[in-house]
Order: sequence, then C-alpha cells, then structure tokens
Amino acid sequence: MNCEGKMSFGDFVFPNNPQQISITRSRTVTEQRLMSEDGIVSEYGKGARIISGEGEFFGDDCTAQFARLRERFEKGGGGILYIPSQRPLFAYFRELRMMATDIAGVVRYSFTFVECSDASLRDRSTSIISDGKRSLWDYSYESGIDIGVLLELNPDIRRPDAAVAAGRSIRLC
Repeated sequence: MNCEGKMSFGDFVFPNNPQQISITRSRTVTEQRLMSEDGIVSEYGKGARIISGEGEFFGDDCTAQFARLRERFEKGGGGILYIPSQRPLFAYFRELRMMATDIAGVVRYSFTFVECSDASLRDRSTSIISDGKRSLWDYSYESGIDIGVLLELNPDIRRPDAAVAAGRSIRLC
C-alpha cells in the first residue's frame, strides 16, 4: 500500500500500517417470491461501511504493541478512524483477533471497524475546538490525519502553519 501517514483509531496510532485493508459497502436488497408471478425485489438502503484488515506488529515489543491495541479495543466506544489515502470517519471497533505466528518477534492480528451511521454521534465527535495556540499542522500531527485532508475539510483556514483562532471548530472528518 503506497500511503502517506499511519492508520489510527482514536488515540491509538498503528506503528506500521496493516498489509491488507478492505472497505466494504453493501445494500439491503430482498426478494419476495410469488406463486404465479415473477418475484418482487425491494431495496431498503445502504448499510454502514465495514473496514477490515490484517497486519503485523514486529520487534522486541510486538506483544506490548498488540496489548496497547487490545486496550483500545476493550475501552469501547467510537472514535475517528484514519486510513491513509481515505477520508477520516467515525467508527466503532467491532472485532480484534490475534493470530498465531511461528516467527519470533512477530504478532499477526486482524481487525474490523464499523462506520457510525448515527449523524448526531458522528457530528459531535468529528470536530474539535481550537485552543488558539496550535496550527492545523499541529492538529494533523496529533490526530494522524493528513494535512491535505484537514485543508480540504477546513477550506477557510488559509495558513495551516499559523495558530487557528481560539474557539474555532476544526472539522476532522
């Protein structure tokens, strides 16, 4: 994967990006079969995006890296999921799996996130209020969200290197 930045969820930044990421979108479509006629097909709308993948932690502290991810999973609740080259989104951490490996110093894992479809929750958690001391570059670094994405989401901020006015809302996704 040729991406800038690192994948993150809430306050957890993945030390290295997963090798495989899949983003799935589906629709609910049903078919009702009738005795003497063709069936009736109905569409009920889109489902939430499902983000899943696999990766590895490696090095002498690979089990500690996995333990930090597991702690974030156990904490529960939603958070901003940033995947390089994608727009950030508000999601819930649905599944975390540690997979066996024969290689010392390597922990393989898989994960699943589900995008939040509740607009009131999503909107409340996808922006922050500036303290007047930090620039958009600072917020980019702290959140793990690419500066290009933040500039696109906040087009009225002309100078990403200057402190953002205190009290201003900064969109993160």
